[in-house]
Amino acid sequence: MNDSNVRKLDYSKLPKELQDVIEPLSDITEKEAKINFDGKQFLVRFPKDIAKAMGVKIGDKIRFKVVLPSLKSGKEEEIELKYIRGKV
Repeated sequence: MNDSNVRKLDYSKLPKELQDVIEPLSDITEKEAKINFDGKQFLVRFPKDIAKAMGVKIGDKIRFKVVLPSLKSGKEEEIELKYIRGKV
């Protein structure tokens, strides 16, 4: 079946509550993870559904960047986490 035969439905005239049920704007998953310590390093265990949504694989990495400005600068600290996918 090609796209010319597919009729697109216009839900814009329905109440917003029904629009969201029929076609939600996003699918949100939110969980918390506990930080553990094994004596050498801190460990975070990702909940399985979060890891699946992110596409996490063994060998992927997370890059941490922390900028601690001097007290005189008056700036706030910056903390950045970057997820890096391994080679596919």
